[in-house]
Amino acid sequence: MSSFFWEIGVEEIPAGKLAGAIVALENNFKKAIEDSSLSQQTTIIECQGTPRRLIVAVSDLADKQPDTEEERRGPPVARAFDGDGKPTKAAEGFAKGCGVTVADLGRLETAKGDYLAYTIKQNGKSAAKILPQIMTDILTNFPWQKSQRWGSGEMRFVRPVNWIVALLDGEILPFETIDGLAAGNQTQGHRFMARGPYTVKDFDSYKDAMVEGKVVLSSKKRKNIIKNGVEKLAQEVGGNAVISEPLLMENVGLTEWPFPLRGTYDSSYLTIPPEVLITSMQYHQKYFPVEDNDGKLLPYFVAVSNIDTKDNSVLVTGYERVLRARLEDAAFYWKSDQSVSLESRLEGLKTVVFQAKLGTVYEKSMRIEVLAKRIADSVPLAIKEDTFYAARLCKCDLTTGMVGEFPELQGIMGSYYALASGSNNNVAGAIRDHYRPQGAADDLPATHSGMVVSIADKIDTLVGCFAVGLAPSGAKDPFALRRAALGIIRILLAGDGVRLSLKSILELAYDSYTDGVLEAEKDETIQKIVDFFYGRLKNYLKTDGFDYDLIDAVQALELDDIFDVVMRVQALAKFKKQASYAALVAANKRIANILAKSQKSAVQIQEMESTVDKSLLTVDAEIELYQKVVECSEVVASRVETQVYDEALTALAQLRETIDQFFDQVMVMDENVTVRENRLALLALVRGTFGKVADVSRLVLTE
Repeated sequence: MSSFFWEIGVEEIPAGKLAGAIVALENNFKKAIEDSSLSQQTTIIECQGTPRRLIVAVSDLADKQPDTEEERRGPPVARAFDGDGKPTKAAEGFAKGCGVTVADLGRLETAKGDYLAYTIKQNGKSAAKILPQIMTDILTNFPWQKSQRWGSGEMRFVRPVNWIVALLDGEILPFETIDGLAAGNQTQGHRFMARGPYTVKDFDSYKDAMVEGKVVLSSKKRKNIIKNGVEKLAQEVGGNAVISEPLLMENVGLTEWPFPLRGTYDSSYLTIPPEVLITSMQYHQKYFPVEDNDGKLLPYFVAVSNIDTKDNSVLVTGYERVLRARLEDAAFYWKSDQSVSLESRLEGLKTVVFQAKLGTVYEKSMRIEVLAKRIADSVPLAIKEDTFYAARLCKCDLTTGMVGEFPELQGIMGSYYALASGSNNNVAGAIRDHYRPQGAADDLPATHSGMVVSIADKIDTLVGCFAVGLAPSGAKDPFALRRAALGIIRILLAGDGVRLSLKSILELAYDSYTDGVLEAEKDETIQKIVDFFYGRLKNYLKTDGFDYDLIDAVQALELDDIFDVVMRVQALAKFKKQASYAALVAANKRIANILAKSQKSAVQIQEMESTVDKSLLTVDAEIELYQKVVECSEVVASRVETQVYDEALTALAQLRETIDQFFDQVMVMDENVTVRENRLALLALVRGTFGKVADVSRLVLTE
């Protein structure tokens, strides 16, 4: 067994990419040694990383590949030699392929006769020969989202590679990058506090060097140091640190020697909306805000330094000075933005481009208002006047100095400026919330007016982008259309009184654009978006444990009320657990196949449902089926009308024995055309009755 240590020393890796890089390095290296047969059951891989390094340490690595034997079978002996016993071309060709002479070949006895054969023995390669190629492959194909070349080199990496350490059993492993950077046994410590170099011979000595070099190698340990230190400093001033996981991990990715420091700012800045202060601290400076027990901000923050000096007050003064500049700008914009009303900024949106092909934000705002008026008609709890006003003004804060400086505050600042201009809380709340939800973990709009404006904004974006060729493609989704569709779905499924006919609102959204702006045809655009919504809905419901076939069975009805669709899916999920499920699904599949073979169109089959002639029903089984289906159809129709789909499916389940009996005793494809057509009409009636809830024939039979 061997031990291997590899360090890639780089310029600072972007903080947000470090955690993923560590995982990718471990996965890629693990796969590489498994594919190369160097991995053993006792092999242990440890990967760590800091902004300036990625490391792999492996113990119990096989020192060489296992030897292999490959037995090759050649031509039959009868064809390998001629009548004089001389080798034929077949024998000579086989021997040449094995790298030997015919005389070196053996024979293999089988039930079909004797064959020429040869066993090729291959000695396994040593780890010292295999590892350099593994390292080259990993460096060359590392899955950075963006990489770069530097100088005149050809190697691509997220940042320039400055040094390589590669040690196999304590000795330097000969290795060079494609740009000629040779591996050695010297590493570097902290860039400023203890740079080094440090000579290492294995992972243990490397860890000792990192202690001396002021580098906390473990991401988990750096995280704990930061979290505990930030909390302690906040508690010392009677507050609580506002610690978000993304900000915590970003600081982990920014530091090799994390050292939390507390700073302060003038309490006069607390008159600025807290979101502005938090944005300045969290997103711009990577500081942790401090709040009291009531959730109100205190004039303190905690920054995480990557260095510990004799006089850390110098660092704190620097942190405070940078934040003060930010807050001064914010205070200026907060005051100057309120010199005019929010509504007066509407005209300014005429110069703000929404999208090059789709016009200005002003035009978008007018369309949002039109859509909001239609959507609000189906939301009784929405205050219509407030909703329409919020829809018109929801984008006005884009022209403010505050949003120009802090774009993350779109909507939020609009709500503050609306209140300052005399609007009520409902209008302000709708403006604030109309971007929500912005992700799977984001809250929904808090008011019905906010829900309406949010849907209108997202629908307008979806229709416009799809109609000018900007639909998502693969991983690319620059206008966050997947997120927009999912946001609408989440609002509609919240069960909060917001119901929507998807196709009708999409049609209105399309018609709201000025003639000639949209490139794709209306029907084509709407169908693509409906399909897109169902794709998002499938993924969303799949995470809740619903199978795709349930959605397909409902989608076949071409419904466009998302809430109604999901109610049916939930009912089908319960139906799937009933004892009669398999038999009824099988029967519906059989009915669908029979009707399909009748070569009638879907419209004709639907028309046949009302053409059953009772006088032509002669077999007891078909008479009974007709009577029970008619009775059941009335029950199902009433339950569907009230959207009690569980009870509708329960009623349908009662048809199981009658349907089974029908197929046992009745020949559907009777020689008599009139009888055959009548029985097909009866099956169409059965199918149509089930189809009031879903196309059950599309469900998957469970084992």
